[in-house]
Amino acid sequence: MASIEIQPADPFYPAQLWALVTETEAAPPTLYLRGALPACPGIAIVGTRAASDEAIRFTRALAASLGEAGFSIWSGGARGVDAAAHEGALDARAPTVVVSGGGHAHPYPREHAALFGRILAAGGALLARVPDDTPPLPALFLQRNAVLAALTLATVVVEAGIESGARSAAAAARRLGRHLCVVPHAPWSPRGVGCALELASGARPITRAADVIEILGGQAPPPRRRARRSARNRSPGGGTLPLPDADFGARASALPQESPRSPAMSAAERAVLDALDARPAHVDEVCERTGLPPRRAVEALLTLTLQAVVVEGPAGLFRRALR
Repeated sequence: MASIEIQPADPFYPAQLWALVTETEAAPPTLYLRGALPACPGIAIVGTRAASDEAIRFTRALAASLGEAGFSIWSGGARGVDAAAHEGALDARAPTVVVSGGGHAHPYPREHAALFGRILAAGGALLARVPDDTPPLPALFLQRNAVLAALTLATVVVEAGIESGARSAAAAARRLGRHLCVVPHAPWSPRGVGCALELASGARPITRAADVIEILGGQAPPPRRRARRSARNRSPGGGTLPLPDADFGARASALPQESPRSPAMSAAERAVLDALDARPAHVDEVCERTGLPPRRAVEALLTLTLQAVVVEGPAGLFRRALR
């Protein structure tokens, strides 16, 4: 089964990928597709290959819940969190897409070839930015993470070490203005250090599917929507190319990139937030500006940090999150 080649000039090329154009990249990448791109908007779920058992279970349940809510689930097909995300989507009979780091003739990892086959059989897709016969290379995985972030409304990082490749997907989501959601971890867990750093950089904390939906504006798409459109491909053998809904891009752009809503603040939290700006301030300085006792100021700062409106830095310094 050969992949369908989709070039930027094609009328059905995903418009979201034009956001990848830079001064050194004059055009977005050519794509190679097997299967059907889902009609419903997508959520990327990524994380470490060496995931904990708890993270695997959480990821699978999160993906299933988001799939049942009407989203498609996108990931990179790797071991650990990625595979659990695809499995969760299959559990919910929701569409799922593997954005591959190499060509489709070289499944990576090889033991996931059966998983990729199940995804195609269930109506999902394999997508790559390199031809089928291209072997997987480290640089290609970084490039695929940008495609993964660009084609989805939000990227969710479940578990990530400080050097996890999932952080490159997080960086791409931040750079492209997509929503970035992170599952908080215990600060002493090496597998969660990357998550802590992403939260400190302004990512939104989530603990369940409802949190992701809230960040996206509080509305999920119609559950179980599976509509497809087709267009004639350019291969000598003809055939059809399943495409997303024509209004998919419009729905994606209509959703807010940053939700203006936040939980109601207490008087102390409001005072602390008003006392902060982009310049980092020490807890003692916050106490001096607000007149709050240290205990109440610290409680307010921790709450605001968990809400991702305040970012904690080293040595007890805090600043407003940049939006």
